[in-house]
Amino acid sequence: MIHAIKELYNIGSMELWFQLGVSVFALAVIIERIVVLYFRSSLDPKKFFQEVQKRVMSGNVDDAIRMCGSAPIAKVVKAGLLKSEFRVIDIEQAMDEASLEAIPELEKRLPYLAMASNAAVLIGLLGTIEGMIQCFAAVAGADPAKKSAILSKGISVAMNATALGLMIAIPCIVVHSFLSAKSVHLVEDIKVTSAAVVNLFRIKKAEEEAEL
Repeated sequence: MIHAIKELYNIGSMELWFQLGVSVFALAVIIERIVVLYFRSSLDPKKFFQEVQKRVMSGNVDDAIRMCGSAPIAKVVKAGLLKSEFRVIDIEQAMDEASLEAIPELEKRLPYLAMASNAAVLIGLLGTIEGMIQCFAAVAGADPAKKSAILSKGISVAMNATALGLMIAIPCIVVHSFLSAKSVHLVEDIKVTSAAVVNLFRIKKAEEEAEL
């Protein structure tokens, strides 16, 4: 990668700066998504639900509300707990509404990584084509003894443009796959835990009605 950057820098290629811009943008998105998906949203859903279940079944709903942090799954469950005095359908609706806000937060900006990888490949291809055009244009009017050296240098620059594009695109695609998988996993955790909380309140309210 360093060699490709040097080659493109030496000829003053505009594609180099576009590629560097794409790589900086992609890196910023990757760092931001890793922080959100792996740190801010990190929560063991099973353990969290068990703690909520323990408090709800013992009548300590306020305590369950207080234990809900800032993770998306906790926000969704908290929305349901705040409606605990209402009907089960109201609890379910409250969590559905909270999910509509939480889920997009987990999925946003990920498409930008796919865009960055495509842009890197296309910019690299553009640099290759431009390099080949310049190469053959230079060869056309060059001394026959120098044609081979000029052609070799031009092809080297063209291939370096493609190589740089691929070296940016491939990590973007790989990281995008991991981040997308994590996002899908978190969304599934929200859906499963929300359903579990709804069932929990169904049982809780059925027990309360039976006592009456």
